[in-house]
Amino acid sequence: MLLLLLSLAIAPGIAISLFVYSFRRLGKGSVKQLFVSFLLGMCATIPPFLIQLAAGDVRDEPYQHTILSFAWYAFIIVAFTEEGSKYLVLRGYGYPLESFQEPFDGVIYSVMIGMGFATVENIEYVWKFGLETGVARMFLSVPAHASFAVLMGYNVGLAKFRPERKTRLMWKGLVIVVLLHGSFDFFLFIQQSRVVRRYVSEGILSFGAFASFYIAVRQAWKAIRLHAEREEEPEEEEEDL
Repeated sequence: MLLLLLSLAIAPGIAISLFVYSFRRLGKGSVKQLFVSFLLGMCATIPPFLIQLAAGDVRDEPYQHTILSFAWYAFIIVAFTEEGSKYLVLRGYGYPLESFQEPFDGVIYSVMIGMGFATVENIEYVWKFGLETGVARMFLSVPAHASFAVLMGYNVGLAKFRPERKTRLMWKGLVIVVLLHGSFDFFLFIQQSRVVRRYVSEGILSFGAFASFYIAVRQAWKAIRLHAEREEEPEEEEEDL
């Protein structure tokens, strides 16, 4: 049973990494760098974990917190610290590499980092809550992390090859994923507030989380599709999302 849970926690991240990698064949020397990116993504869970531990989880005592408390926790304590930590790894390690040779390479390195991060999260959640949670995260949380990684990496990749717009694209890549990640978590977290559920149905709140998830996945797939079209028409520039 333990082996099954561990496999369930690790497999989704590896599968998504291989899927995204299939869209771009990097040089032989880059395989090691992708593996390092994955490992650094795993290490990137440490700063958010410490910050969230110090801040306290509003879900532990949901009836004592306001909507603003849930929003602060979802957008800043969770989304900003997690996506910020992944961004720093991408900016500090992946971005300067010589094998970062085209905008879509930003997506690949970002996804490797994101999947390393999601794998550690998955192991923690599956260990605590078991098989059902692992299955649910396989279809929801891990694809969400992958989508956030694609969007961040796409913009960071564009930034490297468009120096005149570098600052704007860098910030855009971070802000978009923080807003999407924060919205996704906020609608899930707020369901535990008795005050909110007194006035808003759980179905509407679930729809809000799903809408955030859908937008992230749709935009991520658009980024991958734009790259695939560029591979067929090499003279075309990568488009903004």
